[in-house]
Amino acid sequence: MKNDAFEISGQCVEPGERKTIDIPLAAMPTHSTIQMPVHIINGKRAGPALFISAAIHGDEINGVEIIRRLLKLKQLDTLKGTVVAIPIVNVHGFITNSRYLPDGRDLNRSFPGSSKGSLSGRMADTFFKEVVGKCTHGIDLHTAARHRDNLPQVRADLSNDEVKRLSMVFGVPAVIDSKIRDGSLRAVAG
Repeated sequence: MKNDAFEISGQCVEPGERKTIDIPLAAMPTHSTIQMPVHIINGKRAGPALFISAAIHGDEINGVEIIRRLLKLKQLDTLKGTVVAIPIVNVHGFITNSRYLPDGRDLNRSFPGSSKGSLSGRMADTFFKEVVGKCTHGIDLHTAARHRDNLPQVRADLSNDEVKRLSMVFGVPAVIDSKIRDGSLRAVAG
């Protein structure tokens, strides 16, 4: 079955097409804006729409490289469905090498956000509406911050059978039954 066009931030990505779209994020108090690059690979054949995001905490940078490598895979040429890859969600924090946004808030405690709220709330609102809400599945990559080590793991609400099944596919050393935290991306994406 042929895939449909995928629309994001007012732009269409046709089946079999790859496109990078810069989504404007909430303006700073100085009124300057920053763009969040989003890479869309829309397969020719129908299937799920998967977002893969990293650096929701600006100092967790390993996921950025994971997504960069993912985007180079030849297997994406035969993709069924759509991949929406966001290497850096918290662009502000990434630039300043900070977990937090300039307003001092944690983006991953600001979901679903608000179009009229704080900087973090507006960014959460944009990310949720433009990316998460248009996908059927999602993977949010987190890594240890500076001077910390993490065992590769999947954290998921294992009370959901489909989430549990998908969590086991990764073959990581640990799958952790992690309850949903208010304001987190997992809370609104589920």
